[in-house]
Amino acid sequence: MNLDDVRAAFNTDKPDVVIVTLNAPRASDSPFAAAISPPRLMADCNANVVAAMKEFGVRKTVILQAFGVGASWTNLHILLRLLMKTSNMSHQYDDHNETEREVLASGVGYVFVRPSRLVETDETAIKVWPDDGKGVPMVASTSRISVARYLVDVAESDEWDNTAPVITN
Repeated sequence: MNLDDVRAAFNTDKPDVVIVTLNAPRASDSPFAAAISPPRLMADCNANVVAAMKEFGVRKTVILQAFGVGASWTNLHILLRLLMKTSNMSHQYDDHNETEREVLASGVGYVFVRPSRLVETDETAIKVWPDDGKGVPMVASTSRISVARYLVDVAESDEWDNTAPVITN
């Protein structure tokens, strides 16, 4: 949340790419619990990362988001949209959407990675959907290990630059 802290990290060993996996903490492990963080935690932190990137000449950020953010909202199953819009999760989606707006306006290179529901499995095969997530099944899931690997893969490649792929297993 502090730009000087981000600058200090960049001064230590300037990165070529930054991977951001922030999420707003909640009062419990339930995804529907109240957030206990500032309303713009992700947007403000990413704004600091982008500012430092510009100062230090870093070429790209890879940001973990959620299926349903940005253009993928319209292709999230209608029941899931209702749930996200009427629960405490709406605040996190607002924060993710604000992050997207600010990063796009900044002009830095980006990849917004939007996995479907995260699960604890050993599955590693990834299916990449268009930026809008059209066709992703309602019960689609993505293993945490495959998300981690995909984040590194897109950081090291130019293939997905300036896109927002939705991923599933």
